[in-house]
Amino acid sequence: MEAAAPPLAGPIDGYVDGLTACLRGPRRTRAEMITEARHSLEDAACAYEDAGLSPLEAERRAVAEFGTLREVAPAYQAELAAQQGRRAATWIAVALPVINVLAPLMWWDSPWSVTDHASHLYWVLVDHFMYTSFLAAGIAALVVLGFTWGSRYLRDGVRFARYVGLGAVTFLGLHGLVGAAVFGLSLYQWPAAATWPPLIAGMTVNLGAFAYAGLLSVRCVRFASLTTPASPVGA
Repeated sequence: MEAAAPPLAGPIDGYVDGLTACLRGPRRTRAEMITEARHSLEDAACAYEDAGLSPLEAERRAVAEFGTLREVAPAYQAELAAQQGRRAATWIAVALPVINVLAPLMWWDSPWSVTDHASHLYWVLVDHFMYTSFLAAGIAALVVLGFTWGSRYLRDGVRFARYVGLGAVTFLGLHGLVGAAVFGLSLYQWPAAATWPPLIAGMTVNLGAFAYAGLLSVRCVRFASLTTPASPVGA
């Protein structure tokens, strides 16, 4: 016995599938947007059915009234880019101060003193890393306000998100180099640090935090570049 063929997708299902294929961004926000779009289309279709149209014609009318994917997708993608920008800036604003506040724990109860045999360059790099971290965290906090309270004043939120992503990627790369130099000098000046558990754990946490911040920032740039649908716009 042959299996029954699956029912053909209606206009609303086809439109929502196309919108889903067009959009790139944070999963939860994207899912909420798509669900909201589907509900709006279904509500409009129900209203047309109540007015006397057939279910198929009601769906077609609702889709036509909603707008083509080429018209609709850029606005959705812009919101996704802004959401990703907020995520990246929030993570940087929170993670950098926490990393620096907890940094002394990496040397806690160590069998040597970090003041012994420390070069002038080492302390310059340490101070630079710390002060730059707090400065960047403050700037990131202002960026978060720009994405929220200040969004009403932004003429081009997509461009803002792209600049935020590019700035974050550049900063993290340079800041990471300074952090790597501090770590390298630490091992050079205190070879026993290479096997000191608190230092190993701290550097692992630092590396993970920087990697995640970099991932968020790269995605911010990528999502901000997708302001036009990437799939056919037949709807």
